[in-house]
Amino acid sequence: MKEGIFTYQQLSLYHLEWGTGNDVILCFHGFGRTSADFELFTPLLQTNQRIIAINLLAHGASQFDVSRAYINALQPKEWLDCLKAFLDEKGVQKFHLMGYSMGGRVALCTWEWMPERVKSAILLAPDGLKKSLLYQFASGTRIGRAIYRSCIENPNWLFSIANQLHRLKILHPKLFRFLHVHLDTRSKRQQVYDAWLAYRAFFPNLARLGQIHSIHSIPVFLLFGKNDSIIRPDLATRLTSRFKTPVKIIILPSGHRLFHQITLDAMIDEKIWPGQS
Repeated sequence: MKEGIFTYQQLSLYHLEWGTGNDVILCFHGFGRTSADFELFTPLLQTNQRIIAINLLAHGASQFDVSRAYINALQPKEWLDCLKAFLDEKGVQKFHLMGYSMGGRVALCTWEWMPERVKSAILLAPDGLKKSLLYQFASGTRIGRAIYRSCIENPNWLFSIANQLHRLKILHPKLFRFLHVHLDTRSKRQQVYDAWLAYRAFFPNLARLGQIHSIHSIPVFLLFGKNDSIIRPDLATRLTSRFKTPVKIIILPSGHRLFHQITLDAMIDEKIWPGQS
């Protein structure tokens, strides 16, 4: 394994690499996770393949000027310019995409914005298939950003509301636990705020992806947890209904967390990994 930090203007991308081949699988992890998650898939690497996994912004050493993000989010052109420079440095022209949860949204946008360079896409419970009204309000409006920023220092009112909704069985138990896991400390609340702001302009145009797929037809694989209450499997049709050719959808006996042996086994059995025959 190799690690490094690539800096381009205001962006710094921490990344890990496994393998040395020219057939590259470019990976993006989920919120609160790290690029190290993709080590799970190294047993699938063939001699000509390499995994390059990039930390999301606001995760570890991958950084973005969040003070600027409060007013002006990261824009598609900035991301494309940075990613192209990064890929040039790595000697990568075309690549396979792999993304999980929030990283799935980044992967979908990357596919939409540079389709001519994408050879296939493996999407694990990808975010971005449906816009959350809460996310749009908290990150896309000034009043929403101000309210959430106040929550960083004083989250008691938010937890109080969540507790009431949980007791009334309005808030799903898994969403209730998710809230407490990701917002229970100030550093976690700050990370949510920073990541939401940095990526708030990253939402794929699913109709556009359908058009792209009809022109640049590539293998697409979608994997979901059967019991996932964060990104439900039925959301897959929001993307696949735009495609003229069938897309492989795998439903796993799990929840939202997909980085475990069940996923690896399914990818082997279903021959999802690039180069498998």
